[in-house]
Amino acid sequence: MPTDRARDDTAGTVWRNRRLWLALGVAWLLVVLRSLVYLAYPQSFFDSDQAIVGLMAKHLVEGRAFPLFMYGQAYQMAIDAWVAVPFVLALGPTFEALRLSLIGWNLATATVLMVGLARAGVRPWHALAATVFFTAAPPLTAASLIEFAGNVGPLLFVALLWLLRHRSVWFGAVLAIGFLARDFTIYAVPVLALGDLAGGALVRRERLRWWGVALAAFAAVWLGVTALKPYADLRGPATKGVPVEGATGSQLENILTRVDVVPSALPARAVAMATHHLPRQVGAVRAASPIANQGRDWLCWPLAAALALALWRAVRFGRRTAGFPWYLLGVGTLAAVVYVLVRDAEPVIDRYLLLTLYVPIGIVAAFLASEPRAVWRHAMVAVLVGWGALSAVDHARLAARWVQSEEPDHIQVLADALVDRGITVAEAGYWRAYKTTFMAGERVKVASTDMVRIDEYQRLAAAPDARVYTIRETRDGACPGGIIAGIWLLCPRQP
Repeated sequence: MPTDRARDDTAGTVWRNRRLWLALGVAWLLVVLRSLVYLAYPQSFFDSDQAIVGLMAKHLVEGRAFPLFMYGQAYQMAIDAWVAVPFVLALGPTFEALRLSLIGWNLATATVLMVGLARAGVRPWHALAATVFFTAAPPLTAASLIEFAGNVGPLLFVALLWLLRHRSVWFGAVLAIGFLARDFTIYAVPVLALGDLAGGALVRRERLRWWGVALAAFAAVWLGVTALKPYADLRGPATKGVPVEGATGSQLENILTRVDVVPSALPARAVAMATHHLPRQVGAVRAASPIANQGRDWLCWPLAAALALALWRAVRFGRRTAGFPWYLLGVGTLAAVVYVLVRDAEPVIDRYLLLTLYVPIGIVAAFLASEPRAVWRHAMVAVLVGWGALSAVDHARLAARWVQSEEPDHIQVLADALVDRGITVAEAGYWRAYKTTFMAGERVKVASTDMVRIDEYQRLAAAPDARVYTIRETRDGACPGGIIAGIWLLCPRQP
């Protein structure tokens, strides 16, 4: 069988594969379909965390700020905002522009996965079947994949790093950017190093030199970003050089503050991971949320049995398979293991577990690439088609919920009411403030009464002559001179 490097040399042949393009088209269609509800209905899943990214992209386009990191932070690089800039330029600072930029991230991830699997010798339609856990992810998981928080980024960066594993400078640079955007990207390194060790490459001088150059490129990009930090606007427009209160400024220190290692809790955490967290990502247990419902409890053990059998067959016949499926499996497994080691079992944080989608993708890809008996391959594809149909049912129910719903977008109603009444400055809690500001196109600037990310709004609200309205819900009771707007009550702030 050809080596991985030999497969890389046939990249042009892969791209000329008509079946790959057809399979890619189906993969792209699945990604778009699973994202449609979240594109068509802002009230289905859009909050102030995501609105902050939209405001950063708007400020970039306007030249008002240089948001190197997420506003209010000094450790998560604002890659999402920069990627959103072309969409904002084309469509304006709208919700649709933001959502389309995240769908673009997902399409890019699907493409890199499909191409990586094709270059590893997986047939295009088998690659499509294996990646269905990502391209046709059930609705609650799909929501995390189109959420601004660097969620889908690690999946893209991890897959991309495999394709760059023979290009040390590019590997190190992309690793640094991915790690600064979301630290989970670093999981690629121990998995690749373990593969080098198992194959004996790690003791070879040329491979050690490769790792040295990659490390140097990583450090150069890291130091370059650090050097730019004093010139970045960390708290919104006109805050260059203003530090973020309580921020250490260190990515590593931020990680360490989130680590919660409790040896006595590890068995319970491992059980929760195996029986709940991993199945939850692929809809193999029931998960209910105000965002979406997905999954079925009865599906867990049949799907686990199918994957276990596939893994056993892949290990048995896996000499035919190049490393990419095993790499994906390794990264996904490491993501699960690290979560067990450093996070409590409850509450589960779905966005921290998205890389575990690479566990079933890696297993199925390795199996379909190496399984010698067609009947077994056909059986696995049938299982995946059945799984995809169940995911489609959950998406159809979510779509029906919103199509049939007469519930208005309350935040859009609020934003429109503020603009129509000529109110330019208001204040509210964090989860209303920045979302309302974005949906109003910053024609109204809402200061946060708790967590602050943009200082400009606070200064406007604090001005002695400011005409400020406090945003409350009508159920909270009346206020003197209050204005009712839907479920909202706009209360003039008393001097």
